[in-house]
Amino acid sequence: MNHDEFILSIVNDVDSLGRVKSRERNDLEYKESFGLNSCIKYAKSMAAFANNKGGYIIFGIKDNPRSIVGVNQSFHSFKQEKFTEMLNSLFSPELEWDVGTVECGDYRIGYIYTYEAEYKPVIALKNDSSEKINGGDIFYRYRARSEKIKYPEMNRIIEERIKKERKQIMTLMEVIRKSGTTNLGIVNYNNGKFSTPYGTDITVDKKLVMQVLRKAKYIKSGSFDETNGNPVLKVTGNIDLAEEIPVPDIEPDIKYPYLQKQLSEKLGVNSYSIQALIWHYKMKGIKKYHMEVSATSSGKSKINKFSDIALQFLADKMNEHKEDKTWLDEIKQQFTQSKKHNKGKY
Repeated sequence: MNHDEFILSIVNDVDSLGRVKSRERNDLEYKESFGLNSCIKYAKSMAAFANNKGGYIIFGIKDNPRSIVGVNQSFHSFKQEKFTEMLNSLFSPELEWDVGTVECGDYRIGYIYTYEAEYKPVIALKNDSSEKINGGDIFYRYRARSEKIKYPEMNRIIEERIKKERKQIMTLMEVIRKSGTTNLGIVNYNNGKFSTPYGTDITVDKKLVMQVLRKAKYIKSGSFDETNGNPVLKVTGNIDLAEEIPVPDIEPDIKYPYLQKQLSEKLGVNSYSIQALIWHYKMKGIKKYHMEVSATSSGKSKINKFSDIALQFLADKMNEHKEDKTWLDEIKQQFTQSKKHNKGKY
């Protein structure tokens, strides 16, 4: 079940008064609205989710009573890169998370989903008096509460970690036995470093490595059907080799996460309006905003993907002109005329 399906399954299950039936639990927390001043509180809940099995903070639903009110505008405009910096300064290992909105009838519901941590426990790095966080604290999700971890859960995390490490070592030894050491290298999942048998190390963005790990775990669990041999990591685009290449801050698929449809959903306008705005501000071809990605192995079919910076730029422009009722209509008219002049191309 993907994020949209999960959110809809919660929001559509209501009583006769239209109130959501599902209570807060160990993978679910409700917030009536999103507030920048509450980001530390959200981070605490996210760390607790990560130390359990992962979970959602859903914005736009009151907790008591559980009535649907829709997410506020602040959720659409908060800067994800700054939120990530805050998370990384407060907790370690790094939290893996997704954010988005889902249309539910007359309302839009926002969510932040935190993945179960690959390396537990996630630990607080510093003090924060507003949420009573001390450096070294470990939070865990207990039903509807995010609390400091208790002995049974901490002991279980330790035992699971030892068991996991033992199993990984045995699996690795069996691979080495079957393959021969001259054909093998080692991948450090923690920093993305490939140690090759040729004495040269190669570093890959850690976020890409974590994506591959999650994909492999998904296939292993039987939720994905790979019919032809082992799962394959496909690399699109060019690989440029040099004496020394700096490691990029972020992997392209992460840096450009949005299709045009997803931009329209997040900004609350239709797809044609998004096309018009992208054309008007000449965003295509500008690397900080846009990237073309191959959709087929031949490379003949391309899809347009856009960055968080592009989303924030468009959100700022729409907010800047929110009092001007004709602004967007005029851009769409100009866009339509341009398409006619250029025979549909833009």
